[in-house]
Amino acid sequence: MRRPRAAGIVVAAFAALMAGCSSSGTQAGGYTYEKTLTVYSDLPLQGPQGALMTSINDGEILALEQAHARGRDRNVSIALINDAQQSAGGWERETAAHAAEAAGQDIDAIAYIGDFDSAASAISLPLINENDILQVSPASPYIGLTDANPLDLTGEPAIYYPSGRRTFARLLPSDVREAAATASFMRALGVRRVYVLSDTAAVSAPYDSVIARMVAGDAASRGIELAGTAAVDTADGAQPSAFATIAARIARTHADAVLLGAAPDAGAQGLWQELHVELPGAKLFAPSTLATTPFLHSLGGAASSTYVTSPILPLGQYPASAQVVLGEYRQAFGAAPTADSLYGYEAMASVLAAIQRAGRNAHKRLSVVDAYFHLGLRHSVIGSYRISQSTGDTSLAQFAGYRVGNAGELIEVRRLSG
Repeated sequence: MRRPRAAGIVVAAFAALMAGCSSSGTQAGGYTYEKTLTVYSDLPLQGPQGALMTSINDGEILALEQAHARGRDRNVSIALINDAQQSAGGWERETAAHAAEAAGQDIDAIAYIGDFDSAASAISLPLINENDILQVSPASPYIGLTDANPLDLTGEPAIYYPSGRRTFARLLPSDVREAAATASFMRALGVRRVYVLSDTAAVSAPYDSVIARMVAGDAASRGIELAGTAAVDTADGAQPSAFATIAARIARTHADAVLLGAAPDAGAQGLWQELHVELPGAKLFAPSTLATTPFLHSLGGAASSTYVTSPILPLGQYPASAQVVLGEYRQAFGAAPTADSLYGYEAMASVLAAIQRAGRNAHKRLSVVDAYFHLGLRHSVIGSYRISQSTGDTSLAQFAGYRVGNAGELIEVRRLSG
């Protein structure tokens, strides 16, 4: 893969970053000491999702390179951090925290793109917020990061904003909207009785599992009967016999569909297989957090029963401007882009727009935060949207309803709205 490297692109080794950090880079009112600006990007670049995360990074790089080529934002550089460890199979809690601390201590840091997983954002957000740094996530749909909701943990979302100011925005719709879209998908596919499972494993709860409880409520409001709800620990119950018992209990309810809110780990894969064995005629619904390549490729015979709701649309459904960027991505990196590449591209493009809007005050962190939340309607590569000034949520609400092919590929069957 060809990766452009201009003066503004820095692949930051984490140890070197930490060694170079000194005292906090903010003064009262969010001033920074220097006018050289660094946008940090923190994603898990190793593990099963490493290639996808790299495509997001490359989208960010492309947006910055194009700004440089137009003679804009030449004082802006990007520092890429990998918060994953190969042995951990994805992002790692301590590394994610250290990455956020490194950005907070860098006097040049002006924005932070990340994290991807909601649980990782829950770690980084308070650390980034207390340093008045704009944070833009290309994903992280957990509702508690932005909105007060009856299913939030105690103190959410305020616990993520120690400064008292909102500094976080996300480009994907929250799980509240995805839950509504999922219930609509079920209804369109003729589901009559659904059983809903929430994973209580530490890796899932509540960030990847709370959507299950939301779907339960939305399904009932759409006339779909709840066959039952249950909590399951995919970490403790990783033995096939335990999953078989759960699946057999669900089968006795005569549910014609099951939804699982969980992280895409080995336990969720094992449970999915047992659900298909015990309920071979039932439709199995997966939220977008389960729609990872490793999980989808693990389905085997269960693929034909699996349906996914995701805000990530087929590439051809993004705007004309996106098609141009996708072509430029192929030329720049010699590789096929993913739809997620567009979200990396827009994360950087929107940050640069905020820096431009801040003008003479672009070196002041709070000025850039304020500028970002006042960008208004953006006609971007991911569609036209606004960021809510009060929550940081996107106005985007389009989803795709997919079935899973025999090779683990997603095949769109319906457009949905959340």
